[in-house]
Amino acid sequence: MVLVAIIGGSGAGKTSVSKSIVKHFNSRASLLSMDDYYKDLPPGVDPREFNFDDPKAFDFDLFKKHLKLLKKEKSIELPVYNMVTCRREQSITKKFLVTDLVIVEGILVLHDKELKNLFDFSVYIDAPSDERLIRRIERDTVERGRTIESILTQYRRFVAPSFKAFIEPQKYKCDIVLPDGVSNKTGMGIIIDAVERMLERNKQEGF
Repeated sequence: MVLVAIIGGSGAGKTSVSKSIVKHFNSRASLLSMDDYYKDLPPGVDPREFNFDDPKAFDFDLFKKHLKLLKKEKSIELPVYNMVTCRREQSITKKFLVTDLVIVEGILVLHDKELKNLFDFSVYIDAPSDERLIRRIERDTVERGRTIESILTQYRRFVAPSFKAFIEPQKYKCDIVLPDGVSNKTGMGIIIDAVERMLERNKQEGF
């Protein structure tokens, strides 16, 4: 089994890149989002006053536990996080079955030192800050019912500082940096070729 990390800032295009890779490998691949590992928003806390891009917002213990199980080719019960209520759905999980290739996408996939050693390959999606902000506005107004003013306030207060402090430093831990995301056809081809070679090697070695 090959485990691949796709990392980048909010709005960088991680999901598009991840889905493109999964589509190429079809039934051999599956996609795991780090967003499902957000902790519950503390009681009484206004979501507008909370930094969702800080490592403290994530349940790294469960995230690491699940990735280790996947490396052992064991299925996991994936938590279901509601982006509107900012809490996990109670008593609801999704069974995540192991495939030959598992793509893990998120803003802090390699933040924890232990995580780097679990992955066979890692990609950092590099996108201009203005493009990332535009995509964030488009997503949050449509999918999460937020106002542009609240999005910009959160971006200035939390998102931009956290990007510099926690997210961008992961670029230097990754095997490859992909500028412009899925529109970078040459870069996407290099990534897919590399993954294909890893899958073929595993096949030859009986993994």
